[in-house]
Amino acid sequence: MKDRVYLFSPPQVFGGAEVYQIRLAELMHLQQRFTVISPPSPELQRGIAKAGGGFVELNGNGGIAIRLAFLAWLWRNRKTLRQHAAALVLNGRGAAYFAPMVILITGISPVIICHTELTAKGADIKEWLFGWALHFARRAVAVSETVARQHIHRWPALPVSAIPNWIDSAPYKHCPVSQGAGAAPADIAVVGRLAENKGILDILAACSDVGGPDVHFYGEGPLHKTVEEMAACIPSLKAHGHVEALWQQLSRHAILLSASYSESFSYSVAEGIHAGLLCVVSDIPAHRELLGPDYPDALYFSPGDRHGLRAALAAARNYLVRTDGSVADIIGLAKARMHSRNGPDQARKDYCAVLLEAS
Repeated sequence: MKDRVYLFSPPQVFGGAEVYQIRLAELMHLQQRFTVISPPSPELQRGIAKAGGGFVELNGNGGIAIRLAFLAWLWRNRKTLRQHAAALVLNGRGAAYFAPMVILITGISPVIICHTELTAKGADIKEWLFGWALHFARRAVAVSETVARQHIHRWPALPVSAIPNWIDSAPYKHCPVSQGAGAAPADIAVVGRLAENKGILDILAACSDVGGPDVHFYGEGPLHKTVEEMAACIPSLKAHGHVEALWQQLSRHAILLSASYSESFSYSVAEGIHAGLLCVVSDIPAHRELLGPDYPDALYFSPGDRHGLRAALAAARNYLVRTDGSVADIIGLAKARMHSRNGPDQARKDYCAVLLEAS
């Protein structure tokens, strides 16, 4: 039985990779047996400390210095790592490239966490290097079945486990209520990074009609200023930025809209379903995997199709005014699927099997 887990992640900004580390530390309940090795990040350090985990701060000016600091840490601690039969985890592509050096320095084959969908480009040098590095891993862990299938198809000999990202539905109490005929248009929530690849420009173009339903944007990113400027001119658009305890805000809405062009796993859609919102989503594999085969096709639209986005929102509003219980059935089926596939108990069991069992 391994008795230590060390996770390395090189990004120097607080984002999805850092949120994943905090959630994994909380999930596994390893306290000081779980240690994150990272550049300075007060938010990440606070989150790991709250979960009871350890934190190794890599000091350096710039990405190369941080990476050299990690290799130096491996060298200094190589004997201890072997003595403790430590599990070494490389979180994401930026960390995955270190797999050969991890083996060379410590003799330990790492586990690599795969968060990102593969591209369709056969000659992508970064993806080729990523695939080369993966073959030095003891195992690759994909955060969704969609990502796992892509990796297995591209590299059939690669040992890959799919451990779908998990979500705890405990805080959510809200259930959607039919608004009744003639009710005002249902408010819409848009949650996540405000970036072009998340379909934010498509949402702005499709939902900026005067007199239309209110659209509330929760999150930050490169298009945050654009959203704020449009919200200042169009009363139906609301820009909230980053919001703590988002579940409390979601309960005020009836529809969650995700127009992403690509996702490995959509926390916003999962949170929307658990909060009792009807989700209108782009037709990408990650959304199909999350919501399941019973989710209505009318609530999907092709990525980038602004006309289709409007039609899917109209379909959602039609569902909401019905009194036959169909909205509750749609959300109930999706929620039951997530409970069985994306619950924390199953994720904890699967991660323990991968990280704590002897290789």
